[in-house]
Amino acid sequence: MERRFEGRTVCCIATGPTLTPAQIDTARAKGFALAGCNNVWELAPDLEVLYACNANWWDHYWCDPLARHPAEKWTTNQAAAAKYGLHWIAERNQRGLSRDPTVIHHGHGSGYSLVNLVYLMGAARIVLLGYTLRYAADYNGGAKRVGESPRHYFGEYPAALQHWPKKAVMDGVHVGLLELYRSVARQGVVEIVDCSAGALDCFPKMNIAEM
Repeated sequence: MERRFEGRTVCCIATGPTLTPAQIDTARAKGFALAGCNNVWELAPDLEVLYACNANWWDHYWCDPLARHPAEKWTTNQAAAAKYGLHWIAERNQRGLSRDPTVIHHGHGSGYSLVNLVYLMGAARIVLLGYTLRYAADYNGGAKRVGESPRHYFGEYPAALQHWPKKAVMDGVHVGLLELYRSVARQGVVEIVDCSAGALDCFPKMNIAEM
């Protein structure tokens, strides 16, 4: 794997409801490299890396604009990689970040995978945007009910692409993912700053404008 981010600050951009285009503009103005997952490519024509894990996401969104987007496109799905000419990396279900350049720890989410990917690409510091980890207080995964507020900055994915975590979400907080990010913080292999204004409690918090 090319260490394209060697020594650089990389802004990892996920799709949580706290994300705004203005935050991305600020990260760009500060000279941070931009890496995003899933639909973030629509907001950032200058993403350097785009990651999405699921084949059905690539099948649904693949079109001329996405195909022509200059970002280096990555997935852990071999079928999608072969079909669309994407970069592929193996995945493993483990806590923390993988230090093996041939595999990432997926965390059951594209945002978590993206952090591991840019770390393996040499990022010296990672800034998080859109890593909200909060759902509506009345979210009900078992009943497939989103609740009074959206889970993503754009609302919801089409029905065929939606996921409905149940036990992993408690009182509107994605506690399953939260504990995984805590394991990354305990590992301490890369500096991470959280600018997401969400539920993360394990990294230093800042406003992106103040970095």
